[in-house]
Amino acid sequence: MKKVVFNIITFLCIAACSSNKEQDNLITIHLDPTSRQTVNWEQLFDTASMQVIPLETTDQSLLAWVDKVIITDTVYSFSSNNSIYTFNQNGNFLFKIAHQGRGPGEYLVLDDFYIDEDNHYYILDNNSFKIIEYSSKGEFINEINTGLFGLAFTKVSNDLWAIYIGSSKSPDSHCRLNYFSKQEKKIIHEFIEISDNELNWRHFKDNNNFIHRDAKNLFFTYSLNDTIYQLTEKELIPCYRFECGKYQIPQKVLKESYNDVSDFIEMIKNHDYVTRITPVHLTDKEVMFGFQYQDDYLHSLYQRHTTTIINHYQNFLGIPHFSISTQEAIFPSGYQNDYFYYLIDPAFIPDKFKNTFSHMHKLPKLEDNSNPILLKIKLL
Repeated sequence: MKKVVFNIITFLCIAACSSNKEQDNLITIHLDPTSRQTVNWEQLFDTASMQVIPLETTDQSLLAWVDKVIITDTVYSFSSNNSIYTFNQNGNFLFKIAHQGRGPGEYLVLDDFYIDEDNHYYILDNNSFKIIEYSSKGEFINEINTGLFGLAFTKVSNDLWAIYIGSSKSPDSHCRLNYFSKQEKKIIHEFIEISDNELNWRHFKDNNNFIHRDAKNLFFTYSLNDTIYQLTEKELIPCYRFECGKYQIPQKVLKESYNDVSDFIEMIKNHDYVTRITPVHLTDKEVMFGFQYQDDYLHSLYQRHTTTIINHYQNFLGIPHFSISTQEAIFPSGYQNDYFYYLIDPAFIPDKFKNTFSHMHKLPKLEDNSNPILLKIKLL
């Protein structure tokens, strides 16, 4: 069986601080990467709330590279191997959606997926320019041709889909974010125009463009952008802004022309800019996110008007004496109903701590070629 590998941090994904004027209605999150520190993981999280859910391992359910995790009140779903794997709340495997092809109900590439309030599954296939709907059991229902080369998507209402296309202009849109009406079968709102100088180089796959804080509050962000927006049916509302001071990427840098993505990344390496602010998780009081600074990937928690920047953990995942840098540590894969979820590859836990972790959570012996374990926990 294949070893599980996780796409917790996508190395071709750069989200950055850019210079913008302060607005009174924004919550400003100040970042000073030089203030990074070692933190005891147990001083951030309520270990009394910690639960673990081993995911069943079978030939049909074996996960490889996990691109995305969606957590609902009834299931855990994962995109991996160009398929969707769904488990119940106890970690038992339920079914897999794997319909590769060019016909109705089939897709070429699973670029993103979404689960609605009726537990219907939707797959975004940018190669076929369509959204495909499946039932709560993975049966094909319908598909919509959007005409957009989408990278990420989500439902805004029963009629509207928000589709993020990055810097790939199309005949139908020259904007990054588009609202596509299912009823009218066309784009009815466009946001954030793509400039001509971005076409050659500004192409990044983000960890999470759409952030569901809860059932009623939907947010949006994207690479090389310093703002988190709330989405409504008609507009984007700026809600949070990252302020990085002298470590902020100047607008003039973003307006220059580059040959390609590699050219831009090489330029970034020669400066002390804060980049790659991804992924982002929002609660009603906190913002948890990661970002790149120099050769470090740092974890951050904005809480009670204070930003804690972490470069090293002690007692990581509640395991005594497990010390690890944030460059090597995993980041929460999801947030739902006050819980943060870590997706833990058994091979990630050092051998000397495996028995301790198993004993703590009354698990059988950890096998490196088994499916991952979900760990859910609340912040203090």
